[in-house]
Amino acid sequence: MNELPPLTVLLCDNDQAAAGRLYRELAASPMVDRVLVAEDLDDAAQRMAGGGYEVVVVDPLNLGLGATSDFVARIRGRDPLVAFVLHVDVAETERPASVFYQGDRARFRELFVLDKRVPDEMLPAETRTVLARCQAHRLLAEGQRNATRLLDEVYGIAEANQDPSLRQLAESVDTARILDRVPVEPALVQPAPVPNTVFLSYRFVEEQGYVEGLRGLLEDNGFQVVTGRAAEGYVGKAVLNRIRECEAFLSVMTRHQRLAEPADNYTTSAWLIEEKGAALAFNKYIVLLVETGVGDIGGLQGDWQRHEFTPQTFLTAARAAIRQLRARFDTRG
Repeated sequence: MNELPPLTVLLCDNDQAAAGRLYRELAASPMVDRVLVAEDLDDAAQRMAGGGYEVVVVDPLNLGLGATSDFVARIRGRDPLVAFVLHVDVAETERPASVFYQGDRARFRELFVLDKRVPDEMLPAETRTVLARCQAHRLLAEGQRNATRLLDEVYGIAEANQDPSLRQLAESVDTARILDRVPVEPALVQPAPVPNTVFLSYRFVEEQGYVEGLRGLLEDNGFQVVTGRAAEGYVGKAVLNRIRECEAFLSVMTRHQRLAEPADNYTTSAWLIEEKGAALAFNKYIVLLVETGVGDIGGLQGDWQRHEFTPQTFLTAARAAIRQLRARFDTRG
């Protein structure tokens, strides 16, 4: 695969701690040629007027919602190739009482997002994911611009040569302007999963207990194990990409917090439910190892995908789950 040229980034965020953390990550990234900090939106606008920046990172929550929305509209109107990243606390933007996306600010939904809550351990992976999306945006925008230019040239040739067949050809392409319908944040092509890979979802307090042995069993049976190890409690784009790229999903749902009602029932960790939901959305083959007493783990999976266990029966359940995965993989295609 050809290497894409590194990006030039303009960072505008008054949250000095978060901006400093991101600046250091961007400056160290091989995907970034240079990164510059703008003091405010006026400073950012002046720098953008001179051109040369392919990615702009902003936080509307501290720069002003209306002012940032207007800034984005002006820059995108002048240069649609520029990719915008919202560097925000996503929880604040999604609160029920939030006005973040109201009115003209609905355009924010079309921009890329980097959550300020991402743990330090996951920041490099999350940053790489967002930068890759910015590169994809740029390629699509360039393709759209080039396609428009070529169509205009074909129209010109048709007019100059009085050739109606050329005009009809251009119009047939023009009416099916697929690139015009590509969103600013493209739905990236679903990659082919890596053969024999299993995303292993678990509470990290179990790593030295259940999971260490389970990982060994999976590897002994020919599986490559992928986890979200650096992201306990945070399911970001990088973890979602790992799930997307695996053939199967195996979750160990152990007891987390005891419920008042019904008696002897427990929750499991919320991010395990979230990861399972992502696996369902990506149409992965799902197997669940659920500790006895764990209650609601979400819907949309049948009993045949679920193996209950106690501390005494975990090994038996784990072997049954692996047999199920092995049978599925052995009969595919």
